[in-house]
Amino acid sequence: MLLLRCYGRRATFDHAMERLDTRSMETRYRVQLLFRSLLIAVVSLGLTAEAIAGETGKIAGTVVDDEGSPLPGVQVIVEGTSPLRGTVTDEDGFYQIIKLDPDRYTVSFRFVGFSETRVENVEVKVDQTTRIDVAMRIALIEGEEVVIIAERPIVEMGRTTTTSVVDEQQLEALPVAGLEDAINLQAGVVDGHFRGGRTAEVSYLVNGVPITNVFSNTAAFEVQENAVANLEVISGVFNAEYGQALSGVVNIVTKSAPRNWSASVQADVGTYLSSRKVPYLNRTVNDQDTYSVADFETVMVPYTEAVNLPNWQNYQFDIGGPLMRDRLGFRLTGRYRKRSSHVIGRDWFSPSDSSAIDVSFPADEWIIESSGTGDFVSSQSEQLFANPNLIWQASQNVKLDYNGFLSLGEGRDIDHGQKYVPTGQNKSYELNQTHILTARIVHSSTAFSSFSYSLLRDKSDRYLYEIPDDFESTGILDQRYVSPEHNQLVGQNAYSVGGNDLSTWDALTVSHTFRADYTNQFTRVHQMKVGLQGRFHRLDNRIYGIEISSRTRWQPIVSPNRFNDDRLRVTPTELSGYVQDKMEFENLIINAGLRADYFDADYSQPIDWSQASREIIADLSTPEPGDSTSNRVNTESRFQLSPRLGVAFPISETGVMRFSAGLFFQIPALGLLYTNPEFEVDPTAGSNTYGNPGINPERTLAFEVGLQQALTSDMGVELTVFSKDIRNLTGQEFTTDRKYITPAIHWTNIDYGTVFGLTLSVFQRRRGSVAWDIDYTLQFADGTASDPAQAYGRFLSGLDPIRRMYRLDWDRRHVLNVQLTYNPSDRFSVSLINRLRSGAPYTSARDFVRSFVENNVDRPTQIISDVRMYWAPGFLPRNIQFFLQVENLFDQEIIDFVYADTGSPTTSYSRLLFERSGSEIGGVNTLDDWFYNAAFYGPPRQIRFGVRAKLQ
Repeated sequence: MLLLRCYGRRATFDHAMERLDTRSMETRYRVQLLFRSLLIAVVSLGLTAEAIAGETGKIAGTVVDDEGSPLPGVQVIVEGTSPLRGTVTDEDGFYQIIKLDPDRYTVSFRFVGFSETRVENVEVKVDQTTRIDVAMRIALIEGEEVVIIAERPIVEMGRTTTTSVVDEQQLEALPVAGLEDAINLQAGVVDGHFRGGRTAEVSYLVNGVPITNVFSNTAAFEVQENAVANLEVISGVFNAEYGQALSGVVNIVTKSAPRNWSASVQADVGTYLSSRKVPYLNRTVNDQDTYSVADFETVMVPYTEAVNLPNWQNYQFDIGGPLMRDRLGFRLTGRYRKRSSHVIGRDWFSPSDSSAIDVSFPADEWIIESSGTGDFVSSQSEQLFANPNLIWQASQNVKLDYNGFLSLGEGRDIDHGQKYVPTGQNKSYELNQTHILTARIVHSSTAFSSFSYSLLRDKSDRYLYEIPDDFESTGILDQRYVSPEHNQLVGQNAYSVGGNDLSTWDALTVSHTFRADYTNQFTRVHQMKVGLQGRFHRLDNRIYGIEISSRTRWQPIVSPNRFNDDRLRVTPTELSGYVQDKMEFENLIINAGLRADYFDADYSQPIDWSQASREIIADLSTPEPGDSTSNRVNTESRFQLSPRLGVAFPISETGVMRFSAGLFFQIPALGLLYTNPEFEVDPTAGSNTYGNPGINPERTLAFEVGLQQALTSDMGVELTVFSKDIRNLTGQEFTTDRKYITPAIHWTNIDYGTVFGLTLSVFQRRRGSVAWDIDYTLQFADGTASDPAQAYGRFLSGLDPIRRMYRLDWDRRHVLNVQLTYNPSDRFSVSLINRLRSGAPYTSARDFVRSFVENNVDRPTQIISDVRMYWAPGFLPRNIQFFLQVENLFDQEIIDFVYADTGSPTTSYSRLLFERSGSEIGGVNTLDDWFYNAAFYGPPRQIRFGVRAKLQ
């Protein structure tokens, strides 16, 4: 009922907003000015908050004596905090300490006449309350001390939604290559899809600050796991403090400066170790100017021979400590990582090689240039990451925190058709720098606040050769670019034997984020949070083609064809605010919140999409005085309200039920809003696509019901049933351009979907030397399109648009994860992960007839096992460990894609038809080689070996 009432109010508010002239610059300016004024007011009032979304937790509980009577006035201190955090119990023996960074603490309880009680290993998690109840006993001996080792509770009574928290120790033990792998191990998350949603429906935050690149709606950079203190994955209904997400939230809390100087280093290398063989072209003779078909053959090459050695290199370090005791702290985390994929090309042909291959002539008359070295070239990525952190305790109640993130990377993917010309494919280059400055203020033992500013600058480029220094004066690009004529093949089923990419992508996203939050534990029951956030973006993108032809005098220049040169410069704005109340009654926990979001695209859009390319509507009849003939209108700003509700209540001493529901909105990736930003029509193209800056936010209404139950003192079970109704998804609508009579496509809110399912987790905390965790996900994800651009793809294939529900491409119906850890001593441990996943669906084609039912068949089931072992030899200090990690332990053949007409990854009926026709292959490869695509498979077995040392 609350959802319905709030949604009805939203509709009323939207109607009122429509009456405002939000298209005018004056209105937008006033809204932005009002928001900035509110931010300044919050800071001026001292509400510069620390409660950046999901960065801290709290400890609470009750202190009694041996007979169970409350003890008021007991001093409670969290040891190791700076400044020292603590409180005293009230008349009911109750205490609570808020604003604690996620970590493990020792909490001491002191009261005259009673033995001091120290509770060790108290774990604080993001956004959660750790309950520590203590019974103190009368001191029989002066100075007597009681030490208790806290255990993480099997049932988290205060959790109202599905949340997983992975700490630093767990990340170190898991056999994962990065945070992405750790996220995909959480129940309800499959291949980056949270509960059946699209991958771009997740919000990524670092220390509570969004790091999403709004152009793509993906994380702007990858935080390396050695910099992470806590990883929080919310796959259920999340609170009002989180926005711009439909399916989930990933909140990463990085390591803070330690109280004492410490350091750690790690180095590991790895390679593929597999008995599998892959078909490759081999040249039987060398050192010739030209070759014939007879000089080439296809051979089977083992992965161990084709892979670069090593294909994995990882070197990382972490150092930190106090520069001024209890005042100024420092930490620096760094990592260099280079990894090569199992998709491997071979350098037999250079881009400039020019061959005469034409199946209309006998093969022995072909002239083939092959100047490559024959080296194997893998798809690979290389990355350098650094995270400096400075913390200044300016006073007892004021702390300043700076976090910097620098990520540099480059890589190249080997396209299947360019397998033997790998040096002719573009490289990608990434340079991201993000700076987060936070001012934290403690107003009292029950109230704290913060103000944060972050600058995100994400630069992404794709090119083959760098722009020459004299380009501005000559207009000529690198002379190594070659004309497309170097890759003209007449025939089928053949790899390229020359040529290079002739396009360049240059993208810059800059985001300034201002955030202010205030948290107050008004009473023992109510903890209130309020917050404001503004994100001010600048997009500066250019994509252009390169032309080498007679009209360019065979010089490589930026294509003079204006349709091959798009430029985008725009400054969109996001504003948001929320209020959240967490009510913790004795037998009831309620999380209730309301969020407001505003978005201004800062652009104009066509009135008539069938004439989108025209600034002026040419065929408009004689206008009345004052009427406009412009086919452009300023895009209206968007505003929406999102109510959220979560409830948890115990059903027994060891069990708790929960319910949560919420309405979620998200502006689509801005790359869709600003597609073809100049609204150009290429009359020679088969169709043209336009962005739509006036598109409405996508919307999801989500529900979940969950049960947590302790089975024994160290074993528990959690069951969650969830459902999502997804509306206003971005899709494509077709019109016909009235001037050029060609199909015109623009983005609009046309797609929708539904997801429902359940997750079941059974787990045992460490008993002796063994701990295990089993989670199972069953989901049914249906929709009208798996990808926003699916309608265009069907149009190119001559298929009709889909306007009915079908299984989405990533709908793996069953996913089972099993984690097992064996830790007999502090010098040895083994962690094993087994994953069973039913195959994703595809649309079959039998007898060359495509099924009328989309995604009607499943690909093969996948079974994958990974293991990680740590060993600290007895003859070395405990802080030096060797480790061995094996991914795909049993070298299973993991099939990700198949040919639709056979369901096989290696055989297609089109191959059989080609063979029966007696046609000639239009190249030097064989059909066995052509129809084997390494990208259809997952990686083979990979082994990594390394050493890690910690110094304190």
